Amino acid sequence: MQTSNLPVMVWKLGLTSTGAREAFGAEEPAVGRLAASAIMNNGTEVRHAWPKGYAEAELVFELGLDLPPTSVPYTRESVLPAINAIYGGIELAASRFDTTDLPLGLFVADNAMGHALVLGKRLSTRWEDRFGDMPVTIATNGEVQENGSTVRVLGNPLDALVWLANWLCENGEGGLRREQLVASGSCTGATLVHPGDVVVTEFDGIDAARITLVA
Repeated sequence: MQTSNLPVMVWKLGLTSTGAREAFGAEEPAVGRLAASAIMNNGTEVRHAWPKGYAEAELVFELGLDLPPTSVPYTRESVLPAINAIYGGIELAASRFDTTDLPLGLFVADNAMGHALVLGKRLSTRWEDRFGDMPVTIATNGEVQENGSTVRVLGNPLDALVWLANWLCENGEGGLRREQLVASGSCTGATLVHPGDVVVTEFDGIDAARITLVA
């Protein structure tokens, strides 16, 4: 396995739905890391270079303040001031192994299959309660593949941010930093994608993120 010493610009959460954790026998989400080079602009093209690639609709947090290690666990209330913006996004996922049928340990070692994040439209400059249970769809080539909801993400994506802030404290990772992004988890599940596909996610009917996959 290859590793990178590049700074983390995106924290990517996986296994944030009950079904996903049950499938892997996990008791908590999995954490992946992406560098700045893995952040894709909305509406652009990206090379599809994997035997099997997947796309997921994700609510993305941008941090405006650090959330450093603390002896007092973070709560919803204590993370709210650090949120600088909320975006719609698309995670592009693929396994670095020959199969996606991985045991939990290899899934974690595979960076939770995270490869890239498409940072879509800014939906708000602050957290709003509507993001806790918002309908989400993912479509390829104009056809909806999955109907989902932000509620799939630990019951509320804000709780995913709280969980990550505390997990980083507990694991000596130095906490969350200003300007980092947090891809909070899949609102739709994984959609198989192919070269030539145009992938679009909608959050509450808003065309929030779009990417074209090229061979």
